[in-house]
Amino acid sequence: MILLESYRNKRVGVIGLGKTGRSVIDSLKESGAIVGVYDDFGLDDSKYMKLALNLLYSRESGIFSEDWKTLDCMVVSPGIHLLWPERHPAVRFAAQNCIPVINDMDIFQQNVSAKNICITGTNGKSTVTGLIGHILEVSGRRSSVGGNLGLPVLSSPSGNDFYVFELSSYQLESCNHLGFDTSILLNITPDHIMRHGGMLGYISAKQKIFANFHRGSNAIIGVDDDHCIRIKDFLVSINHPNVIPISGKFVPDYGVGWHHGKLMDNRKGNRIPVCIDSKILEGVHNRQNIAAAYAACVLNEIDRNEFCDGLLSFKGLPHRQELVTTLNGVKYINDSKATNVQSAEQALLRFDNIIWILGGLPKEEGVEKLTNYFYKIKYAFLIGEAANDWYKILRSHKVKCEVSRSLEMSVNNAYKMCKLMEIDVVLLSPACASFDQFKSFEERGDVFRKFVQEIEHKINSSKSHKP
Repeated sequence: MILLESYRNKRVGVIGLGKTGRSVIDSLKESGAIVGVYDDFGLDDSKYMKLALNLLYSRESGIFSEDWKTLDCMVVSPGIHLLWPERHPAVRFAAQNCIPVINDMDIFQQNVSAKNICITGTNGKSTVTGLIGHILEVSGRRSSVGGNLGLPVLSSPSGNDFYVFELSSYQLESCNHLGFDTSILLNITPDHIMRHGGMLGYISAKQKIFANFHRGSNAIIGVDDDHCIRIKDFLVSINHPNVIPISGKFVPDYGVGWHHGKLMDNRKGNRIPVCIDSKILEGVHNRQNIAAAYAACVLNEIDRNEFCDGLLSFKGLPHRQELVTTLNGVKYINDSKATNVQSAEQALLRFDNIIWILGGLPKEEGVEKLTNYFYKIKYAFLIGEAANDWYKILRSHKVKCEVSRSLEMSVNNAYKMCKLMEIDVVLLSPACASFDQFKSFEERGDVFRKFVQEIEHKINSSKSHKP
């Protein structure tokens, strides 16, 4: 846990009692702050209910008590809306009473002087965060990984040399005290558009990761999409001290990228080979992820040999093109983290002869964006809220498919179908959020893995009972 000496005896209101909010409360209370709590869904935990007795908000009247006007600051969780028209009443109240609105990352920045490496992007940020954390660990640096991946920011252990944080657009939107040591923006494609009031709002939230840079700041930015190219050019135009372009497709000028299957360090204009493709992190998108991790590591005094050793020993993260098992020559791939069409596209690029399990809670862009890959689909099972609409689209493109009642039925029927046609991969890559059927993409992936392993167990049991 991070202790916050600067918050001793400060009066702080915490909005939102999810994982992040509770970590903020615990850290503030341990540091001697006076804490009040509000949550839209009530307070069902006695530990936190006690904190609400003197600092209350009435959902019926929509008015905070007078005590809230004495707050030194208000800390909002990532789910709290800051913008009109859905601006949260707590944020409106703070604005009316000149109360600063911050988040847990702001508090961390105000109280911790250790090096930080922060990563955002529409896709790939968890993989890059995990890879950097792994390389720091195996190279003997004291470090921890958190933020949107793993521990909440203020639940991180104190006393580390490095903190590696994945930051979502929701988290960056409410940050005010930025100025990270190493900031990484991987890519920007449409996602969470309604939350941010449109694509421009989403881009604005993402590019905040480079705000308030200082003399020693590093800005690592992907140049494989037009949005990020424009941001890179802007950073150069305002004389950011160290902008490193990275790519999974080519070797950028004075950056890090790929040439004929080799990672090249071109930061000084003389291409130095670093390593070859990882067998775990395959595909163009993962090449960009590796380039970003390499740039972050070498800029923080990890040498090339340490980086390559760490890359070779990295096993990848679950739910991201994760190989669950191979049954009768068919790979079963858990890509549940593919919650948008751009992420699912990376899996479709990688594989052929696919039985595709897709669907869930659709986002702004629909499955028609993936029509260039439909020729790879031998059959598709559609689940969740998107199933009926997406079924019509796939059928209109002559993709054989059906609406399935459940993920379990999809897995079992896919296994049976593998016996009837030439299939290389059974791929769960939903291109949708999970919340219509599951608590999270992690639960969806775990359920997929469970059903596949049950089939594998039956196969192995039947083999063991043969004379």
